[in-house]
Parts: sequence; C-alpha cells; structure tokens
Amino acid sequence: MYTYKFTDEQSEKIKKQTDLFDQFKNIDKKYSFDNSSIALDRMEYTAPSQEEVEESAKSSLQSYLDQGKNDILEEYSSKVSNIENLQNTNKENLTSQKENLKNTYKELKQNASEDATSRGLARSSIVVNILDAFDQGMLDEYSKLDQEYTKKFQELEEEKSLLESQKNSALNSFDISYATKLNEKIEEINKEIEEKEKEVLEYNNKIAEKEAEYKLDQQKQNQELIDFIGKYGSTALNRVKEEEKYNAALSYFYTLDKNEALAELLNNDQYKVELGNYYSQLERTLRNR
Repeated sequence: MYTYKFTDEQSEKIKKQTDLFDQFKNIDKKYSFDNSSIALDRMEYTAPSQEEVEESAKSSLQSYLDQGKNDILEEYSSKVSNIENLQNTNKENLTSQKENLKNTYKELKQNASEDATSRGLARSSIVVNILDAFDQGMLDEYSKLDQEYTKKFQELEEEKSLLESQKNSALNSFDISYATKLNEKIEEINKEIEEKEKEVLEYNNKIAEKEAEYKLDQQKQNQELIDFIGKYGSTALNRVKEEEKYNAALSYFYTLDKNEALAELLNNDQYKVELGNYYSQLERTLRNR
C-alpha cells in the first residue's frame, strides 16, 4: 500500500496553518463570555491506621528480632552443650577409673594371696586382714572418685544455671533494645505520613488557588466584555475580534509566496467565516503585495 509522505516544506506549511487556526480559536475565546468551570485533579492520600503503622514497623524489624534472639539462644545452647559434653566425659572417666582401680586391687589381692600360699599362710588371719584391707582401700578410692565426680558435676550444674540466668538477662536486654528500635521505627513512619499529608494538603491548596484564579480571570474577562458592549455595542466588539484575526492572518500569509497565499485564501471558505468583513481587505492586501 502506497503511503504519501509530506516534504519538510509542506509539513512546515501545515504546521503554520494549524497554528493560525489555533490563534483564531484563542481570539474567539478572548472575546466570548466564558461560563465554564474547571476541576483540576487533586492528590488523594489515605494515611494508614496506627495499627497498620505498628504492623509495618514490626514487619521491617522482624529479621532483626529473629536474628538477635537466635544468636542469643544459639550461644547459650552451644555453651550448655559444651558443659553437658564435659559432664558425660567426667562420667565416662569415673567408670574407667573405677574399673582400673578394681583391676589394680584384684591384682594386688591375687599377688598377696599367692604370696601367702607360697609361705603356707593362705588361711591365716593376717592374710584375711590384708585382703580385707585391699577391699576397704578400693572402696575408699571409689568414694574419693565419687566425691570428686559429684563436686565437679555440681560445679558444672551451677555453670549451667548461671548460663540460664545470663541468657534470660541477654534476652531481656535485647527486648529493651528491640522495643526502642520499634518505637523509633514507628516515629519514623509517622513522620513520613505527616510529611506526605502536608505535601498533599499543600498541593491541593495550590490547585484550589489556581481554580480560584481561573474563576477571577473569567469574571474579569466577562465584566470587561460587558463594559465594552455596554459602551460600544456588540458590533464594535465583533469588529475588534475580526481585526485581530486579520492581523494574525496577514502575518501568516506574508510567509507565503503571493500566488500561493491568494490560492489558499480563496480556496478555503473557513477564512470568510473567521475574518468576516476583513476577508475582502485581506484579499486586496495580498493582491497588492
């Protein structure tokens, strides 16, 4: 399909002609009563409720809250785990030490019994007392190991209790820190809301001022027309309007070649409508260029 393209010269001419007819419209508006109204767009803004503000603040700090508490709990859990591992190790050591003592005393009793037998004293009260002494010695050693284990176990339990207290203290301190940050965030959001409301109010006030200015200009223009018509009549007003259009048209046609200008004027009846009594004067002016 063939598409016609205007030359740059033709495009410029069309633009100037369009500008001329736009000037005609503006001149008509200038000399006409205007009872129109304008309603410029306002900015709309619905501020969130305080509950929504608090939820927004909490949401923005949720990661901080989770991470902070997790760090405290993980640190506590790690230290408690280390203590419990040490308690298990101590328990295993106690069992191992008792087993070693048992074997040691068993060997000592065996050696003493064999020695007594070799000397023919296997059933003597001396040997019996020696063997009993070994048993008592082993029990005494067991008792010492149990006491040491129990003492260490209690110390470690106290460390766990201290850690629990430290954990709770850290959590309480963190809760205070979080509450402070939450209040600061809520204040920050409320300040942003306040600034936005102020921005919207100022903008809408300016819009109201522009509408009021438009109405005043409109009333002033209408009053000037009433005064002019009252003093000179509507015919004089129409002549002033046509003269202003004539001057605008003359400026436009003087940018064209004489023959081109006359051809456009004579072949477009819209100029007769726009220029009225000044149409013939414009034609004569162009012919006499």
